[in-house]
Amino acid sequence: MAFINGNRKGQYFSFDAIIASVIFILTLVMLLSYWHSVRAYLDYQANDLSKEAVRLSNQLFLPAKGDCATGFTKLGLAISSTDKRMNESLLTPLCPQLKDATKLKASLGSSYNVSILIRDTYTTPQKKYVIGAIDFSDPNVFKTFNPTEVSHIRRVATLVNSTGGEHIATVDLYVYR
Repeated sequence: MAFINGNRKGQYFSFDAIIASVIFILTLVMLLSYWHSVRAYLDYQANDLSKEAVRLSNQLFLPAKGDCATGFTKLGLAISSTDKRMNESLLTPLCPQLKDATKLKASLGSSYNVSILIRDTYTTPQKKYVIGAIDFSDPNVFKTFNPTEVSHIRRVATLVNSTGGEHIATVDLYVYR
């Protein structure tokens, strides 16, 4: 009988060791996964193109300085500095200077190429406004255009039209070189 009790104690001990090993391995995997995701996020934030994309996406939610007729000294699509909704009248009809890549870069104060795609999600078919020379919503764009690096940010905005109607829109900002 003493021999049987001794075997049971040994079985319990090896079962504890197996459970402890599994917990240790799971903890190690979780720690390495967390470290890898934090490192990837920091690498993404350290990229100059990504920083510029964040800056420009914030600038779009500020009011514009200038207008379509005289030219924009600083492009922004917000109604005012306190009202961050986007003014659709700046988009229809689209100013010719907002299609010119060089003038767009100057009005945004960026050294990178920029393309902005605004889609009104309320209308069917969706209204689409393209600011910049490249329409990244076209699936064939990369057949003719081959940028070396692209940073993309999507934000949600409220578009206000001339009659006061409001619609939800997505704003896709592409910064590329």
